[in-house]
Amino acid sequence: MNTVIHPSASDALHFIKEHHTSKPEKTMLLVMGECMVNYQGRARSLLDWGERLIMIKQDGTVLVHQPVMREPVNWQPTGSITEFKTKDDQLILNCRHLRPAEKMKVTFRQLKLVTATSLVDRANLIIAGMEIDVVNQIVSNPNIIEEGLRIVKREKAVKTGSIDLYGFDKDHVPVVIEMKRSLATISSVHQLRMYVKDIKKDRKEPKVRGILCAPRVPDMVKKLLEEHGLEWREVERKVVLPDNRQRTLKEFLKK
Repeated sequence: MNTVIHPSASDALHFIKEHHTSKPEKTMLLVMGECMVNYQGRARSLLDWGERLIMIKQDGTVLVHQPVMREPVNWQPTGSITEFKTKDDQLILNCRHLRPAEKMKVTFRQLKLVTATSLVDRANLIIAGMEIDVVNQIVSNPNIIEEGLRIVKREKAVKTGSIDLYGFDKDHVPVVIEMKRSLATISSVHQLRMYVKDIKKDRKEPKVRGILCAPRVPDMVKKLLEEHGLEWREVERKVVLPDNRQRTLKEFLKK
């Protein structure tokens, strides 16, 4: 990694040519300083002077970050072409993208830092422990809820919404299962109640069971479920990791 602190515009340009321009596909460039950003493309925008971080990634992506907020205030997509020059003691970054046709000009009147480095990352993001993972877990093994349970439908449409899981218990009584990925709430109880009512009306069944499933069901939610003749199960999510080991969510978060 190579860095220059508080460079002049000409020194910054020389640094960028030496450490980035000859191999932009292999180096990430960070430029920090006071700049103005002018964008033209599907719309037009002008971002007045302010201290920002400009990030030029190895695939051509350009991001303009302000000191706050997560998202970039301006950006150019993968495959963008970026060129540098100086004018009136200012460093100018010209970035263009062909399809769609758009261009962005960043003018620095004061520079704090310029860094060029090469990063290697071939990993893919793996997301586990979501609500769909719990649903799949129960579909593959309904006995997690209770012995003899049969799941016959996922995302069953009813008048008031969509039931996560619908099935029958060992006595052939319809069962409505509402899944929550974290904490069960009072609104979850009312949602389950409406689904159970919908099934009773559609099937003209005097008895329909409703089960709220979540990793954690607070006592007040349990009490409300009991008052409405509904049930609950605390089902711990399994986090499936790339090494094929399974852990519960609590075990995963301890690491």
